[in-house]
Amino acid sequence: MADNKKTPTGKTPTKRSAKSSKSTPRNGAKKSTKNKSSVAQRSLLNKLWSIFWKLSLATFIAMALYFIYLDAKITRQFEGNKWQLPAQVYARSMAFYPGQFLSSQEVIWELERLNYSAVNRLSRTGQYVKTANSIKIYRRDFEFYDALEQAHIIELRFAGQKVASIKDKFGRRLNNARLEPVQIARIGNDSKQDREFVPLDKFPAMLKDTLLVVEDRNFYQHHGVSVFSILRALYSNIRAGRTVQGGSTLTQQLAKNIYLTRERSLTRKINEAFIALILDYRYSKDQILEAYLNEVYLGQSYNQGVHGMGLAAEFYFSKPVDELEYDQIALLVAMVKGPSYYNPRRYEERTMERRDLVLRLMVEDKLLSTNEYRAALKRPLNIAPMKASLQKSYPGYLELVNRELKQLLPDQNVLDAGVRVFTYFDLQKQTAMEESIQASLPYLEKRPNTRALEAAMISVNVEKGGVSALVSGRDVRYSGFNRVLDTKRNIGSLVKPAVYLSALQLPHYNLATLLDDSPVQVTNEQGKVWQPENYDRQFRGAIPLYKAFSRSINIPAVNLGLDVGVDKVANTLRGLGAQGRINEYPSLLLGALEMSSFEVAQLYTTIAADGEYRKLTAISALTDSIGKVLYKHEVKSEPRFAKDAMYMTKYAMKRVTKDGTAKRLNLHFPSIQLAGKTGTSNDLRDSWFAGFDQNTVTVAWLGRDDNKSTGLTGSVGALETYIRYLKPLNPEAIADTRPPSIRWAFINELTGKQAPPGCGKVIQLPLRASEFEPRPQCIR
Repeated sequence: MADNKKTPTGKTPTKRSAKSSKSTPRNGAKKSTKNKSSVAQRSLLNKLWSIFWKLSLATFIAMALYFIYLDAKITRQFEGNKWQLPAQVYARSMAFYPGQFLSSQEVIWELERLNYSAVNRLSRTGQYVKTANSIKIYRRDFEFYDALEQAHIIELRFAGQKVASIKDKFGRRLNNARLEPVQIARIGNDSKQDREFVPLDKFPAMLKDTLLVVEDRNFYQHHGVSVFSILRALYSNIRAGRTVQGGSTLTQQLAKNIYLTRERSLTRKINEAFIALILDYRYSKDQILEAYLNEVYLGQSYNQGVHGMGLAAEFYFSKPVDELEYDQIALLVAMVKGPSYYNPRRYEERTMERRDLVLRLMVEDKLLSTNEYRAALKRPLNIAPMKASLQKSYPGYLELVNRELKQLLPDQNVLDAGVRVFTYFDLQKQTAMEESIQASLPYLEKRPNTRALEAAMISVNVEKGGVSALVSGRDVRYSGFNRVLDTKRNIGSLVKPAVYLSALQLPHYNLATLLDDSPVQVTNEQGKVWQPENYDRQFRGAIPLYKAFSRSINIPAVNLGLDVGVDKVANTLRGLGAQGRINEYPSLLLGALEMSSFEVAQLYTTIAADGEYRKLTAISALTDSIGKVLYKHEVKSEPRFAKDAMYMTKYAMKRVTKDGTAKRLNLHFPSIQLAGKTGTSNDLRDSWFAGFDQNTVTVAWLGRDDNKSTGLTGSVGALETYIRYLKPLNPEAIADTRPPSIRWAFINELTGKQAPPGCGKVIQLPLRASEFEPRPQCIR
């Protein structure tokens, strides 16, 4: 009966329930473990998710900040000065006007320096047609500092050595015209990069289209980075087992060139892509293409990298980019892939193969016709000879330009932004000057006791006071010590025009005044005796002023200077333009005054300009890279001397070249009236000549750097250099306008008084009108 015992609840427990009661603790433990595991997993996932989204957010913020940084950097540089552009220095532009004293040979010479082509018929800019008495020119467009002038045709007609008329292409007469100036230098900067900025619309359409066909066909469709191009390049490189194709777009190439280094790394490629995306978002396709065309590296000119299609056209073909032939366009585009590997001056065969490949792509893309393609294939490369660095072509002149630039534009950032420097430089005069020095010095050194000569020479445009040519030493390409600007030597008899001008300003002196040529002694305050001598050690007694002047006789000049006053002579020198200290000693009257050739040129320019002082300068104007005028030289003429005194002084200087110490000039130029003055310092240390025609003052100095004797007088040494300088030029005879205060009169040389013709030895001389006698008596 014990088996029928009831539970407290009145129910009899079964085996199953007993079994269940025994297993409950074990199942609960399992469930608890599972729950704990699940909670731990969820906690780990939550932590990982928290870390992930925080890292993602941080990465996003970092990338956003990096993009903001890149955007600011890119925008600042792209919209500011993308590059340090060299200062471009231009010569004067050759101007034309009817009646101008200018020969057709001079015009042809200038056109050749501007790389114009002689043709039978004009078809485009950069060409000219020469006939017997005319030259027809298809002039290029050019942005002068005072105006932008479009390309146009002009015809010059000549009558002998003068321009008879100027006409346009319709036959209408023009009052004036001009050629674009020759670029004489590109003053570089620390970047070691050289480029010439060209606006997009100035690039030929053929060049832009060819570049896109070869380098980036989808340029106007993608957003700076082309995934398709990258995949295609990756496939080609894997298949070839080496790098045979790049996947970079033009925008990526531009990003690398402007903002990044040439380092090959994943980081650089990522940065390149980021920058390309920003550039494409920020700027138009045309802006990006313009920047690329001006940035792309295309070779090396000595220590300067050649960047941009504009400069490359000049560097390889000596012509502007808008005058390139189809084969030349193909060559420049071909070189983009590797300007060192495809260097046409070193690897002609491989470069031509690459060019021909580009020509084939051009014809396949219908940029060229079949006939144009075949004609282009037949053309040789025709690369222009490698020129010496332009910065070293005219070092003496450019030193003067640099000194003036530092005064006019002291801000280096402005200079590095592509300043255009317009100068008074005359390439024909500069060439004649260099050839004169290179020929005359060896010739003169054949003389006994003459060797190791050095030279300094400068020419100045009288009308503007503009320096038109300058050679600073025997080695015309040497860019060291500038003897024109920095060598100061005793000027010798070059001082005498100031002595005579001082006297001719006084009413009791004229060209006929008799001067005493007899021994003279001067004792200074310290009791020292100065006893000057004539060069030939002879004395002539009384001699007319004009003759003493033209023959450069010392004693009459000393006596005259002492009578006038040494202080008056010093003041005259200051009026002519002397800036430094002048010691007012009697020896000043024979040139005991140290001056540079530049300073002497200033004095003689004032004389040639009839007593009007014009400060000498090399720079006529400065503009920025977009044509804004930064500076313009305004010619300021200051009348400093009476017209009658200047007229008589210039007459005496003409006599120097006719029958005085420079009479050899008359032998070489018998039909051209010139004026000048020879100069020789003590012991023949310095040989000088300063002379001028109607338009140009020139000063020549020969000497030795050790200040020893040259064995040359001014009439033998420096005059020889001046004659050789004038020979290839077209000097214009001086045509002085006689002022109303001057009359011509017959003068008896023995009495120094007016006399009728036939009254002894008479000569016709300019005289003040106040001294003129209509009916002079014959006094013997």
